[in-house]
Amino acid sequence: MKNRKTTPSTEPVYLISVAARMSGLHPQTLRLYERLGLIKPHRVGRSKRLYSEADIERLRRIQHFTQELGVNLAGVDIILRLLERIEQINREVEEIIEQTNARILQLIEEYNLPVDPNTLLIRYERLDEEG
Repeated sequence: MKNRKTTPSTEPVYLISVAARMSGLHPQTLRLYERLGLIKPHRVGRSKRLYSEADIERLRRIQHFTQELGVNLAGVDIILRLLERIEQINREVEEIIEQTNARILQLIEEYNLPVDPNTLLIRYERLDEEG
């Protein structure tokens, strides 16, 4: 059931110049995205920004929405918030299914039921973003 893609690291390690180069964007664009709340790099002091792999992935996603799909930045903000909410709901559904399956197994064992647990357990498969 836990068939997730590996998630990018959230450890802030890249300076803005490196993050800009990795994402294919100009450093000023990263600063704009930060002002608009689309990206939240880790701050060291007042001026130094550090970006994580997850931040770089988010920047690439923003670039895809704006440059390839023609979405404006307000639309990107809405899309990203909706995707985050969907991810949160998916995690909640997976947790409920795990608890329900555990309870099913517990009842089968408790009442010594002559059933194959595999026929009763709930399966949940996420669709890939492209799927």
